[in-house]
Amino acid sequence: MILIRKQAEPHKWTLYRNTPGVIYQSQNYLTDSLLKEQGYICAYCMRRIPCKDSLSNEDHHIEHIKPRSKYPKNQLDYKNIVIVCPGHMGDKDHCDRSKGDKEIHLSPLNSSVIQTISYENGLIKSSNFVWNSELNDILNLNDKVLVKARMTTLQAIITQLNTRKKKNRWTKDMLQKYLDKYQEKHSDHGKKKYYPYCGIVIYYLQKKLTKM
Repeated sequence: MILIRKQAEPHKWTLYRNTPGVIYQSQNYLTDSLLKEQGYICAYCMRRIPCKDSLSNEDHHIEHIKPRSKYPKNQLDYKNIVIVCPGHMGDKDHCDRSKGDKEIHLSPLNSSVIQTISYENGLIKSSNFVWNSELNDILNLNDKVLVKARMTTLQAIITQLNTRKKKNRWTKDMLQKYLDKYQEKHSDHGKKKYYPYCGIVIYYLQKKLTKM
């Protein structure tokens, strides 16, 4: 999980939101805006989106962090809306499919939350007890398939770094170069994208750099 920096909402959404009596309905321009804003990765598990799971024809969900059922006044608030994956890559639901209309305090829009996040053997954790519980029990972000995907991503980076060793060791410049690469969006067929599961790579490289 990385920090999502909300941008200005689409002008069409502003007009829609200010229409008297309107309720939330998904709009293509809203989806496009959220995808660009998030670099085409899920706000929770950081999978590439759009993507399809075997149990669904959907390739993304629009997620209200504060659920519409409990916070109807926030249903059109762009700052409450993110885009997530379909949520069923493993044996169990995850992300918003697991969350449903449950309320969470863990928000990828909150830098204080992101600062508590760490990874160990592919597991994502928070040093905050409540947020850690929500990671596991509500969002199910430690589903075994997600854990494996994160570890596979990290191991690929470690392998790349090992092939570039200088005098049989990693250099600070090497690690910083990879950190910059995974912290920033890259160009892919004209779209600016984050690398999937970049959160675990960023955490690992930052940790290594602090020890050098």
